[in-house]
Amino acid sequence: MAIDQFIPEVWAAGVTQSFIANQVVIPTLDNAFTGDVTAGNKVHIINATTPTIADYSATRTITAEALADTEVQLLIDQEKAFSVNVDDVDKVQASSEFGPWVDSAGRALAEDAENYVLDQMLAGATNSNSGSIVVDTAAEALTGVRAMRTAMGNAKVPASNRYLAVSPDFADLLIQGLDDVSVAGNDSELRNGVIGRLYGFTVVETALVATDAQSVGALAYHGSMVAFVNQIQSLESLRNPTKFSDIVRGLNVYGAKVLKSDAVYSYYSG
Repeated sequence: MAIDQFIPEVWAAGVTQSFIANQVVIPTLDNAFTGDVTAGNKVHIINATTPTIADYSATRTITAEALADTEVQLLIDQEKAFSVNVDDVDKVQASSEFGPWVDSAGRALAEDAENYVLDQMLAGATNSNSGSIVVDTAAEALTGVRAMRTAMGNAKVPASNRYLAVSPDFADLLIQGLDDVSVAGNDSELRNGVIGRLYGFTVVETALVATDAQSVGALAYHGSMVAFVNQIQSLESLRNPTKFSDIVRGLNVYGAKVLKSDAVYSYYSG
């Protein structure tokens, strides 16, 4: 908001903020590697392989195996920033501080990181709709969820900590298929349009699951098999050298990686 001429009016700082997607998926992921990170850093994640189980009773002897492991590299290569110029005249004519603008910028950074994470998950996921089935009914959406559940079971993915991120259109189809209390679990879920738990998944809804090509989609994943690392590197305020104003700016550095593709599955309408 730039004020070119002084006008004897009061400007309300409580602006109508944009509807920005809060982080929905990131809180469910593995953030154990978050620490002192900077742009360009790389996290080396070591996955130990499972040892061979041998029959000991037959010979009462056993041969020690050499330890083996596989490495996944998580690049912290994303740098996103915002800079807000707050004019002194604006502050004088405003009825309160300009915090809402800064808060809005912070939520925009959060949405940017969430969008990047979902892109990485989709790129590293195993496609469960290889037949390109068009998903436009509740039955087809529920079939897709069961297909991902079966794939995770066959891959021996632990039953706990499973999540299902769905687009609003996919969620709408699921809700249509849960129109009976005996299926949905309780009537409060039906009244509020909240799916909650389904087939062993904790369901979360976010518009960022939708892609440019398809608005009906879902991602099933185990929370520990997608790693996310981020840190607000800088958040500072300084005087503008050319204007009577303050500059508020922030920098977010982050990275994400699918650790095991057989623990992340996608199901998008064909």
